Amino acid sequence: MSLYNPKKILIIKHGSLGDIVFALEPILAIQNKFDNSVIDLVTEEKFISFFKKIKMFDQFIIDNRAGFFSTLSIITKIISGKYDLIIDLQNSKRTNVYNFFIKFFSRSRINGSRSFAHDRYMIPPQGKESPMQGLFNQLKLLDIDRIDPDFSWLVPVKEDQNFTNKEVVLVIPGVSKSGQSKQWSPNNYQQLCSFLESKGYYICLVGTKYDAESFQPILDHCKNIINLIDKSPPEIIYSVASKSKLVISNDTGPGHIASLSKVNTLWLALDNSVTKSNLSFRENSKLLLKKNMEDLSVFEVQEYISKNKLLDKV
Repeated sequence: MSLYNPKKILIIKHGSLGDIVFALEPILAIQNKFDNSVIDLVTEEKFISFFKKIKMFDQFIIDNRAGFFSTLSIITKIISGKYDLIIDLQNSKRTNVYNFFIKFFSRSRINGSRSFAHDRYMIPPQGKESPMQGLFNQLKLLDIDRIDPDFSWLVPVKEDQNFTNKEVVLVIPGVSKSGQSKQWSPNNYQQLCSFLESKGYYICLVGTKYDAESFQPILDHCKNIINLIDKSPPEIIYSVASKSKLVISNDTGPGHIASLSKVNTLWLALDNSVTKSNLSFRENSKLLLKKNMEDLSVFEVQEYISKNKLLDKV
């Protein structure tokens, strides 16, 4: 087995939805490079239905990142899989433990950025490169280059009357529990949505029932709503974004899914080096940043949309 012609490959990737999105293009580049290889994936159970849509993985190893015995079981499965090449796209302390046992109890070659990888990419200080750029730099050690990604496997939903003859702005006001500091005020989102509605736009909302506090002001004050709350898995978000005039989002996973559509995405986010590196690498990303989200006014967002001609009617 040559390092550049492995017969059996294992990719390791779990994390948040945003982490998964950052890894999608590197994963597709791996598929393009090793299209004749067997490729398996270690990921969390909640992401398997999503990854199945790519149609590149032969088997899945479920890793819900539980306790000691679960971890031991995952390591055993990986070692018994007799992989020629293991590509660690998670690069966490946890996967470095996996790599330790894999390195000393198997013949698998490990590509990653943690200490027990055979082919190790040295990560620069946080904020110097985006997560996706870092993964591609890691993959250069395997002679894997960036490609023009094909997201056709994220099949758009069938055309329905919700979007027929409507000019839609996709709005993503929710954040994860750990991302509260990244959230623009739900009341500000409501005022912005009311303004956009007055200009003739429909507002499409995506997210989960756990984002109820973020959505409620908009639902209470706006009439032209396409409500996809709790009906928006990643493929729906991608499809809706593809049909929208603009996406407006906090720095959150569903926003990163929407940005894959190449429709302009206006990020309302914190002004720091990590945010800039994470959000600025796509051409369709438009950044409106503040040191504190409370300092961002509705008027500033309206002015930004107008000056940058992100919507024809604003």
